[in-house]
Amino acid sequence: MIDFTVGNIGTIKFHLLKNFNSLPADPYEKSKGYFFRFRKYSRIVIENAKGKKKIDFVKNNFFFQEKKRNRYAGGKKRIFKEIDQKVLKYFVSLFLNQFQHLFLGKKKIEVGFHQLRIKCSKDFVGYPVPEGWHKDGFDFVIIINFNSENVEGGITRIKENLINKDAYSSFLNKGDYILLNDKKYYHYTDPINVSKKAKSGNRDTLVITVKHL
Repeated sequence: MIDFTVGNIGTIKFHLLKNFNSLPADPYEKSKGYFFRFRKYSRIVIENAKGKKKIDFVKNNFFFQEKKRNRYAGGKKRIFKEIDQKVLKYFVSLFLNQFQHLFLGKKKIEVGFHQLRIKCSKDFVGYPVPEGWHKDGFDFVIIINFNSENVEGGITRIKENLINKDAYSSFLNKGDYILLNDKKYYHYTDPINVSKKAKSGNRDTLVITVKHL
């Protein structure tokens, strides 16, 4: 059973980084007068049948978490714009190449791809995890940092029990990831503030959720 692992996905192509510029504002964000979270979401189902992988791209896409798991935005179906097709194909390929061990021996899994940008400026703080310490309700969660620009803070942390010290904490640099057992660990990322000499900052991540069906 995997607890958590860390690593780096390697070189990230420029056009992928540029794609984060086009993310729309998260319509479920509760800030007033500004947006700090921008997002697209897509979901697939992978089925292992007779030694071959069958991938279904889910239509009528929505993301749901129970209110007890996400007090900030849970308890309702959240509908987001889907990830651009070419970018989604890259994310799927990345998952299959780097994390296929998560579904070895499993007949079917559901994989969610959350493409996220968190913004901050001199006028406001960015909150990567406005719901606070939490578990997402899946088997595994993978957090991959694609880019951080002009930000301070943003330390990603995990712990088994909210009373205990962090089991792991680190600033994720470009390409860094943490894969964690969502049933065992809570996770959180500190708010981000803009660097002293900059007017604004961004933190671009891909969060992958994995559920065994």
